Amino acid sequence: MYFAKPPICLGLYIGAVIYAAFLPAGLLTQWRLSRAFPLAFAAYFLALIAAGLIAAIPPIGAEFQRLQRAQAEFFARAATCPLGTVAVGAQALILAPLVEETLFRGMLFEEVKRKVGTVAAYLVSSALFAVLHSPGLGALPIFVISLALAYAYHKHGLISSVLIHFTQNFIAFAMAHGGV
Repeated sequence: MYFAKPPICLGLYIGAVIYAAFLPAGLLTQWRLSRAFPLAFAAYFLALIAAGLIAAIPPIGAEFQRLQRAQAEFFARAATCPLGTVAVGAQALILAPLVEETLFRGMLFEEVKRKVGTVAAYLVSSALFAVLHSPGLGALPIFVISLALAYAYHKHGLISSVLIHFTQNFIAFAMAHGGV
């Protein structure tokens, strides 16, 4: 029975519904993909290297490892829910990249850029994205990766940041499920 499962199941299902409710926000943004899109992936991989170097700093690395352990625990607990792995996969691979990139890049980035400027748009959208994913020192590596997502959006279109976000989440999801 669905209700006999742990509370995480209810949270998982509600989370999927909340993410899905934000999908129409994607209609408010411009979807384009630049021909130079591979440069966005190059910037992303450089950001991964930089994030790894930042995570090598002991206090930051410890915080970041706590985040990774929490994610692994969440994936394991969610897998006990009916359709749990499917729901987590849908959230991580489809809903999160679409919704988060639309909100943080397509809307917030553009609004901050319009009001304060491009540099502020990079910093504000990336900082808020990072803190949402990991408050504290663990946000620093995510901030660097988020800057690459902002670059991908700004220079190559929303679809490029969505595809890179999907790639990031796919790798994390596959690693959590023993696929990488």
